[in-house]
Amino acid sequence: MTTLIHVLGSDIPHHNQTILRFFNDVMREAQPCRTPRTFMVVSQDMTLAAAWPALQVQIFASKKALAQAVLQRARDRQTRFFLHGQFNPWLWLALLSGGLRRNQVYWHVWGSDLYEESRSLKFRLFYPLRRLAQGRVAHLFATRGDISHYQQRHRRVPASLLYFPTRMHQAMPARQRQDKTFTLLLGNSGDPSNRHIPALQAIRQQFGEQVRVIVPLGYPPNNQAYIDQVSAAARDLFPHGQVALLTDKMAFDDYLQLIADCDLGYFVFERQQGIGTLCLLMQANVPVVLNRKNPFWQDMVEQQLPVLFDTDALSLDIVAQARQQLSGIDKNDIAFFDPAFVTGWQQALTLAEGGLQ
Repeated sequence: MTTLIHVLGSDIPHHNQTILRFFNDVMREAQPCRTPRTFMVVSQDMTLAAAWPALQVQIFASKKALAQAVLQRARDRQTRFFLHGQFNPWLWLALLSGGLRRNQVYWHVWGSDLYEESRSLKFRLFYPLRRLAQGRVAHLFATRGDISHYQQRHRRVPASLLYFPTRMHQAMPARQRQDKTFTLLLGNSGDPSNRHIPALQAIRQQFGEQVRVIVPLGYPPNNQAYIDQVSAAARDLFPHGQVALLTDKMAFDDYLQLIADCDLGYFVFERQQGIGTLCLLMQANVPVVLNRKNPFWQDMVEQQLPVLFDTDALSLDIVAQARQQLSGIDKNDIAFFDPAFVTGWQQALTLAEGGLQ
């Protein structure tokens, strides 16, 4: 009997819970299945399985333990796997060794695993193997920009447009900030891929000192050395306290209010990431600045959204024009917004679950 198993192969609590919530609350009605969908998840939270009653959730303590269980299930060649994100070297190796066969694997790209940004020797040595394994899947699901990037290496693998089901809000809160200081949200996490220091330098050059810059740094954990580097650069470039470093995790409603009080989002990562934050900003009619190397600009152009680049000659007037343009767009029609992205998931599951008994 053919079955499809969903795999969350790394312990990324926020993203994994977003996927589980989406399937439990939305897809069980939008794309009904005769039996509860099975998810194999790496997590330290043993209560996770009981939190999603519409799903069958199996918890594994490590990436390797999950991969071993996947290989065991994969011996039945009728079993298929829908890999969400990936981030698990043992599964890439299973694709290379034949433990997982091409026709068994569907992969939804989350951005990071498709790119090769780490300077760590361990990762640099593994990248060629991972690149080869990434071409051994039955079907790829990704953003328009990530599909373009992937197909530069793997042109023969079928690919379809699909967006991460980012958690959005039906109505963004009203702006509460009273002062008129031009306020920027810089980055979406404390990961160095946000390139905070070059971004602070660019903001200083483009907009001067009469700004407020808010920098979320609460994730990932154990990141104090990098936070110290960002803090030192912020003091040098903006010595009068214009930069606020947020080192604690925020409640979702507080984050929404923070976004609503911003004038511009500034994101200079060189790959696709942070779609959730980008969506919330645009929902609040806050324009965003991207790096030209980030292929997500292709998705934004396709949806006729304004795109600002960090290498452009930016000004307050240009940002105001982009805000006005965003205000006139029907957000329900944007492909990577909720609820429009549900259609892509219905199509993806129809493909991956095709022929299930």
